[in-house]
Amino acid sequence: MNTLEVFLYEIASIVERVGGAKGIGLLAILTALTVILPLRFGNGLLDPLLLLVYSAVAPLLAGNFTAQSFAAEKARSRIVNSDDPAFSLAAGKALAATSWGFFCWLILMTVPFVALNFSRRQVLLPPATTLLALALLAASFAWFASALGSIFATGSAGPSSAQSFVRGIILMPVLLLATMFSITPLALRAALARSINPENLPLTISIASILLIAAGWLALRKTASKIEELRHPLSILES
Repeated sequence: MNTLEVFLYEIASIVERVGGAKGIGLLAILTALTVILPLRFGNGLLDPLLLLVYSAVAPLLAGNFTAQSFAAEKARSRIVNSDDPAFSLAAGKALAATSWGFFCWLILMTVPFVALNFSRRQVLLPPATTLLALALLAASFAWFASALGSIFATGSAGPSSAQSFVRGIILMPVLLLATMFSITPLALRAALARSINPENLPLTISIASILLIAAGWLALRKTASKIEELRHPLSILES
């Protein structure tokens, strides 16, 4: 299969990749709980710093998809025993995981803003350029997490350990950023917000996204090499 065919196969396997009905149910519950955010933050939901932290939803869910796509027993067997090009397998799976992460982010971003504006006459939303920049960041961050996670997932003992790795590489910087956001004095928080105002944020995110996409592409090449190693393990008996 080529990259597109692998991508379509993975999309058709979404229910399996996200943990079946239980995984879909947990996502539905999480989506419903996001209506609490407007009650907690109010108009602060428009804060660019908060929205940047919230964008971590995309790579987290994409990373979980990646772990199942590469490390689950059935998926691992298919990778090892197929004759599909290794890079096509890696890229198709990473693209499917990215699409899933971005789709979930889109839903989880939409519901709080619908709740925020439900009873308002005047709609409150970030500027369109900010929303587009955040969408680009969510997609590129999900791509990077999927590609980087695929390196570890390809050689991991199972999907749970792969998921733990992906969560770690994403949650650590996000938790640090969220902690700094929560303890930063209001005056300094306002200064930080001005540094990523709607005029500057799109350019900053665009540059970061290009770097994430490029890094993800390089990571997939490493994943392809690991797939080849799985298919043709080195033996001390070989001369």
